[in-house]
Amino acid sequence: MPLGAVSAICFDLDNTLWDVEPVLMRAERILADWLKVRYPRIAERFSPSDIVEMRASLLREQPQRAHDLSYLRRETIARLGEAVGYERGMAHEAFALWHTARNQLEPYADVIPALEILKRRFRLATLTNGNADLSVIGLAHHFEVTLNAGALGCAKPDVRAYVRLADALTLKPAEILFVGDEPHADVDGPRTAGMQTVWMNRGGVVWPDALPAADACITDLDGLVTLLS
Repeated sequence: MPLGAVSAICFDLDNTLWDVEPVLMRAERILADWLKVRYPRIAERFSPSDIVEMRASLLREQPQRAHDLSYLRRETIARLGEAVGYERGMAHEAFALWHTARNQLEPYADVIPALEILKRRFRLATLTNGNADLSVIGLAHHFEVTLNAGALGCAKPDVRAYVRLADALTLKPAEILFVGDEPHADVDGPRTAGMQTVWMNRGGVVWPDALPAADACITDLDGLVTLLS
């Protein structure tokens, strides 16, 4: 890796800076319990599989909104409520509750110390397909640029997302090091856009044979600090 060319590091969020699965499971439980109390006809009418199908139907109807996870969740709830006689506006309150729970998380133990070290030498950014709010989580002050698919209008690995990232940083793609856990979105996509890549493999996952390897592989951000020093 030509480290001298790196001016900025961009991080994926979910499963790169924190473990997202237990966070989402907890948020789903909180929302489901709340809906049973406040809007019980939804749970009485729709099973979990029905809700999954409602979302899938929405995606088939509006594939151009596939990048916007917040819209998909909010609109799915609105349609569930409307189908059993509730006002569509209830979805905003429901989504706000879910989103608050979604942002109640703890980064991996290595994250904050590593960010403190890295930001002394590099400009830091994030690019995510998710809808985490770094301000609520308490990490926003580490990053100069924070981008998400919902606001961009496209999702990784669409090359436009990485172009927007480079534009926001006013850097050439080759000057940006992209770090993330998802092979297509966080390695193959940014590499196609001309960026250098580091694969975050916290779980001992096997790299897909069909894709060329990342420039480097790490298991935590301590490894990235070591790599860049």
